[in-house]
Amino acid sequence: MSTLQYFGIPYFVILGCGCIVTLIFCIKRAKGFSISNIMLKIASSLCFILTAVAALICNPGNYLYAGLIIFGLVLGMCGDITLDLKGLHENQKDSYMLSGFIFFLIGHIFYQAAIIYKAQIKAWIVLICIAGCILFSLLNLLSVKITKYVFGKYKFIVFLYTVFLALTTALSAVAMVVTGFDKAYVVLFVGAVLFMLSDLILSGTYFGTGQDKPIHYFTNHLTYYAAQYLIAATVLLM
Repeated sequence: MSTLQYFGIPYFVILGCGCIVTLIFCIKRAKGFSISNIMLKIASSLCFILTAVAALICNPGNYLYAGLIIFGLVLGMCGDITLDLKGLHENQKDSYMLSGFIFFLIGHIFYQAAIIYKAQIKAWIVLICIAGCILFSLLNLLSVKITKYVFGKYKFIVFLYTVFLALTTALSAVAMVVTGFDKAYVVLFVGAVLFMLSDLILSGTYFGTGQDKPIHYFTNHLTYYAAQYLIAATVLLM
């Protein structure tokens, strides 16, 4: 019996439980901040980390790629916690906000390292992707005349984070193409796009006006967790 047959059941059990917990969290979080919601958020984030660990057990020998992805997921969980804590501690809002940005930014660096290593993307292609993402981030800042977003003191960290957020999507797209649309990279690309969509919604709730309704919080978290579960699933598929 194969390793996948032996250990695949725990992976899907964790995934199933995680999806249930995550859906409950998304529904409750749409109603506002609370300690119980933070506990549910930690549980939800822990589940996507555990699915990656279970996936590695199913797909042994993929340690470097899996390790980089798991580090990225752990940093995502840290960002999850700090961004929700800001809602409970208004007097320390700026510190929690900045910490959340930094945790997620570093998490994306781990994802990018995993993609570059596994897909063997050439340095010149990476540099072109970086240049394109810098331009994309600049255009994002300039679009405030249309979106009416007010970044204020967060302008620089928003610019920097957007570069790395977009770079994960760009590199996953490149990896998908150079590997002949291997299913693992297709899943990774979809996850990266959902991550961007989640942060696009989040930008509206943080920096826009009238975009902080329950539906916005619900879709923000739903797309985010879908992204992280898909990224974790690549450890199994790779």
